[in-house]
Amino acid sequence: MTDQSNPSLFETSLQGGEHSAQESLEPTWSVSELHEAINGLLQHTFGYEMWVQGEIRNYKVSAKKHVYFDLIDSDSKNPTYPSMLAITLFAREAAAVSRFLDMQGGAIELADGVRVRISGKLNTYESRSSLQLRMSGIDPTFTLGVLDQERDRVLALLSAEGLLRANALRPLTPLPTRVALITSLGSAAHADVLGEFQKSGLGLHIFELDARVQGAEAEASILSALHTAQELPVDLILLCRGGGARTDLAAFDLESVARAIAESTLAVFTGIGHEIDTGVPDHVAHTSYKTPTAVAEALVQQIAGLDDRLLIAADRLDTLSKRPIELAERTLERSSIGLTQGSRKLLALAESQLATHLSQLRASA
Repeated sequence: MTDQSNPSLFETSLQGGEHSAQESLEPTWSVSELHEAINGLLQHTFGYEMWVQGEIRNYKVSAKKHVYFDLIDSDSKNPTYPSMLAITLFAREAAAVSRFLDMQGGAIELADGVRVRISGKLNTYESRSSLQLRMSGIDPTFTLGVLDQERDRVLALLSAEGLLRANALRPLTPLPTRVALITSLGSAAHADVLGEFQKSGLGLHIFELDARVQGAEAEASILSALHTAQELPVDLILLCRGGGARTDLAAFDLESVARAIAESTLAVFTGIGHEIDTGVPDHVAHTSYKTPTAVAEALVQQIAGLDDRLLIAADRLDTLSKRPIELAERTLERSSIGLTQGSRKLLALAESQLATHLSQLRASA
C-alpha cells in the first residue's frame, strides 16, 4: 500500500511556469493488499474457524478429489436467487470428514439437497474475487436432527388428514401379475428385484420405470414415475431403492412423495433401504418391506401361494365332482341288476302262464 501526502490525486501548480504532480493523501491499495486486509477483518470478526448451516447445492468432486459446493438458505425469501456461500473442501480435509462420518455410523453423505452444519475458515478467493468457506468439519447430529424433525412433521400432518392408511385400503387383485417397478434402472435394487422374479418362473409382466432416487432431482423424478405408473395396465406398484445413508433416503420422506403414495389409485408396495431403515413410506404404503429383495420375494410368494391354493381347490373340486358320478354309477348299476332280475321273473311267469293256457287249449280241442 502506497502512502499519499496531498488531498488530491494529482495537484498541479503553475509557479514559475513549472508543473508539479504530487501524490494524494488518500490510500491506494493493491488488489492483493486489499484481499489480505479483508481476510484479516474476517478472521478478527468470525475467528479462525466458524460454523454455518444451510442446504447443499451444486455438489461436485474434482479429479484431484477436492470437493466444491454452494451452501444456500433453503427457506430463503427469494428461492430463485437464494443467499449463497461457496464452500471448498480440499482432498485432505475431505478424507478426514469422510472418516469422521463413517465413525459416526455412516448415516450422512454429502450431496445436493442435504442440510448441514459445517465449520471452516472464512476468507476471500483472490483469483475469482469471491467469498468462500474452506471447510474442515461437520456436525452430523444437526443433519440427523433435521431429518427426524421433517419426518415427524410429515407423519403428523398426514395422520391429521387421515392419509396414513389411505393406500392400505386400495383393493388388491388376488393374482397381481402385472407390476409397475419404480427404481433406478441398472442399480443393485433393480437387479435384485428382477432376479427374484426371474427365479420364480411365474412369467410376471413387469413395466420398468426409471427414477432418480437421491439428490436434487429425486423428488420430481419419483413423483413423475408414480403418476405414470397409475396410467399403465398394472395391478400394483413396487417402489424400491437399495440401502444407503440416511441422507441418501431423504427424498422418500418428503411430504410430496408421501402424499403421492398415500393418494395413489393403485396399491403401492415399498422396499426401501436396509433392514434397520424406517421412513415415511413404511407408514403410508399399502404394504412395506425392509429391502427390495424382500418385497420381490413377498410378491412371488403371494402369487405362488395363490397358485398352490388354486391347485388344491382344483383337486378338491375334481374329487367332489367325481363322488356324485360314482354314486350315480353305483345306483344305476344296482338299478340295472334289479331291473334285469325283475324282467327275468316276469318273463318266467309269463312263459309259465302261456304254457298253462296252451295246455288248456289243447285239452279243449
